[in-house]
Amino acid sequence: MAGFQELRVGRELDFVGRAEFNPNIKGNVSTERYCSVDWFDQATLDLATATNTFNKNYVLTLGGTSDDGALQAAGHIGFDGTTGTGDNEISFLSTALIFDITQEPEIEMRIKIADVSGTFVYFGFSDATSESTPAATIDADGGLTNAATDAAGFVIDADLGSSSIYCASVKTQSAAGTVQSVDTGLDYSDNATKNLRVKLDSSGNASFYVDGVGKGYIASAVADVPLCAILNYGTRNDGGSVHIYARYLKKWQDIE
Repeated sequence: MAGFQELRVGRELDFVGRAEFNPNIKGNVSTERYCSVDWFDQATLDLATATNTFNKNYVLTLGGTSDDGALQAAGHIGFDGTTGTGDNEISFLSTALIFDITQEPEIEMRIKIADVSGTFVYFGFSDATSESTPAATIDADGGLTNAATDAAGFVIDADLGSSSIYCASVKTQSAAGTVQSVDTGLDYSDNATKNLRVKLDSSGNASFYVDGVGKGYIASAVADVPLCAILNYGTRNDGGSVHIYARYLKKWQDIE
């Protein structure tokens, strides 16, 4: 393979045989874009202190009666969010405001919803790390509505098409402003797990992927403002104490 300068991979690299159990890359791996994975492991979630790694990197805002958020144990890595017993109460798990469209950020979360008929979930970007419950980043209140000023992400809301997965965004909007949306044509089912990815380009256009397949595009989705990655989870139809699991958060963006 003399003179071989570049390998383009259309699907995946699959390490098998000896390569699966031994070092399989020689030299220094150096990525052109920032990339990281948060597995939500190896730290305790202690709301009373910010001394552990998890709390230094995340903001957890519980929105009502019996809402909860914890790192899952018993061999299942990930964040376990429990919806409250009060209808329409919303809780939030977010990073800091570390993203900017000039760096073309992407985020992906692997999400399992135990009961879609009694829950609301939003995952994506937002200009705010939380909202005042019962308001959400973007949710369905007689139709898609926003509390965030700028946001782009997925909405799965029992109050809107039952278990349908919507792509939605707001750009420089006051509360209850104009929400752009695309119906992916996909539905969540109870205890299903899906990989949800949101990709922003430097013009603020948003692309949406479900399990690696493009399912939506919204032009001019958000403005050039600081953004966080955020998960909203809440109660619908008095179906409280439902578990929403986030197995990881993957993050990418350009490096200046």
